[in-house]
Amino acid sequence: MIFGIGVVIVVFNACVGNQSESKEGLYLNHNDTVKYVGLSTCAACHSDKAETFLHTGMGSSFGIAGRSKSSAEFGKNHIVYDTFSNFYYKPFWKNNELYVLEYRLQNKDTIHRREEKIDYIIGSGQHTNSHLIFRNGYVYQAPLTWYSQEHRWGMPPGFESGRNSRFRRLVNVECMSCHNSMPVMQEGSEMRFESIGMGIDCERCHGPGELHVKMRSKGQTNYVQNGIDRTIVNPAKLDWNLQVDLCQRCHLQGNAVLKKNRYFTDFKPGMELKEYFDVFMPDYENNRNGMIMASHAQRLQLSNCFIRSNNSNASGYLKLTCITCHDPHVSVKVTGKEKYNKACNSCHKGEDECGESKSKRMEKGNDCVSCHMPSSGTIDIPHVTVHDHYIRKPEGNKVQLKKGLLKGLYCINNDKPDKETMIRAYLSYYEKFDPKKLYLQMAEELLKPSDHKELWIHLYYLKGAYRKLIKIADKVDPESTDAWTSYRIGQAYINLELYSKAEAFLLRANKLSKDNFDFLYKQSVVSHQLGKTFEEEVLLKKVLALNPDHRDALNSAGLLYFKNGQYSKAKYYYSKGLIIDPDFLPLLKNLFDYYNIMGNQKNAVDLARRILAIEPQNAILKNYLKNNP
Repeated sequence: MIFGIGVVIVVFNACVGNQSESKEGLYLNHNDTVKYVGLSTCAACHSDKAETFLHTGMGSSFGIAGRSKSSAEFGKNHIVYDTFSNFYYKPFWKNNELYVLEYRLQNKDTIHRREEKIDYIIGSGQHTNSHLIFRNGYVYQAPLTWYSQEHRWGMPPGFESGRNSRFRRLVNVECMSCHNSMPVMQEGSEMRFESIGMGIDCERCHGPGELHVKMRSKGQTNYVQNGIDRTIVNPAKLDWNLQVDLCQRCHLQGNAVLKKNRYFTDFKPGMELKEYFDVFMPDYENNRNGMIMASHAQRLQLSNCFIRSNNSNASGYLKLTCITCHDPHVSVKVTGKEKYNKACNSCHKGEDECGESKSKRMEKGNDCVSCHMPSSGTIDIPHVTVHDHYIRKPEGNKVQLKKGLLKGLYCINNDKPDKETMIRAYLSYYEKFDPKKLYLQMAEELLKPSDHKELWIHLYYLKGAYRKLIKIADKVDPESTDAWTSYRIGQAYINLELYSKAEAFLLRANKLSKDNFDFLYKQSVVSHQLGKTFEEEVLLKKVLALNPDHRDALNSAGLLYFKNGQYSKAKYYYSKGLIIDPDFLPLLKNLFDYYNIMGNQKNAVDLARRILAIEPQNAILKNYLKNNP
């Protein structure tokens, strides 16, 4: 690979000038000008590491949806039924391409059918395979996951118990930047991808490699300081706390709240995680012990082994971090128990210190892990068991899956999060994960009248207190607000039917976030209400160009053309919308009007019955069916 020398000089000088005494300040590849080069470039010199790494869970975390990537089983019995939505899901191969069929039955007849091609599989297959659809730069999660340990298909986490978002759940930069190599996003977008990698790669743990490759290819060594190559991060040479931060960048599950002017792609190995975002989880009385799937780093830090070994006054102990036991380049399937037990025995000196009987130890094969880190289910993902990394005596190993009284949220990676971050944590946890009123109450208790207007606006938006919200918004210049605050103000004005005032804020939201098709759609709603038919049509076309399956936009386009007398266009959009969501009431009602006006009594009657099945108190349609039996 050939690189220009100019960037090397700029980066080297910039980083040397900002060097601090901490190891974080040592690394030249922390500079924003240093680019990622990809696993194949790393493999040119480190082929042995790359070859074994590809077989790890990280190395096989993401890939094209082909037969070799899938760990799943396929057949007649591999069908999932969602009792809440009354949809069936069947995975199948067609011409070596993977599809998911969604369908609905009535008296054994198929009354709804939708096929979606799967583009990517996410997950190594050791625990799960989930399935993604790529369209126009956006990635959507399909409502079907393979659970490898139980050899079964099921609804994905977050889709169960009446929360089936079907094919609408967007994968954003936060999700992708943990489950894959670092993505490149469209400018200003959190959802639209410019490029996507094919699995977690070397640079997720070592940082961007461009500078390292340039300097090594020239044989230059003036960047090595005290045995540390400053052009690339070697995690083994980081202080223990930075090692843990590197691992818990992804192995720390919860609600991540970004710091001001930070992005999920900003953090690099060797940096302090709390400088970029804080991670929050619910805090229950007498119980922080519920294990979740991806919180290995948090669980390890609860262990006395970890606490004692990393105490500044500790001596004679092995410094325990994740890489004490795990070589990231080698799969856990081939590592062997002896490596893990060796780590235990380095401090505990083997059998002499174990309180278990000799016969019991022999039964377990003198395996420390089986007793002190047992496999357990998780409270967030069904059908999955993982080793609990909270190392402790067996009598305390039973994971509490039942939750006590909710007290609020606590921060996992920062003992002293600032007040504003706590407020944002409560608001976002309510909005993204669990709409419990307590979270809004806690946020409001922390807020002061002098605090940032956008925090009050967010709170009132979530509470549905739109009149309180617009009292603040009436004093706000639309050009001073961020995209989401603009959107929330615009939506509040829509809910209060103040469409002219909504327009300015939605224009601002769309100016700042050009690829958010939901923002565009809300602007089309305002144009419709203001009688700006041409603008509405233009906006709806933009929405559908970005997301052809946007059910609200399909319905609105059908209604627009219906009112303009363009009945064939109206029928096209209504029919497509019906495939996307056969239970969407506004569309069903508009389609009823269409058939009624067009004189198609049979279809109108069928639509009236479908609507009444969802909305049984609809007096108008009850009367219609009486007159049209």
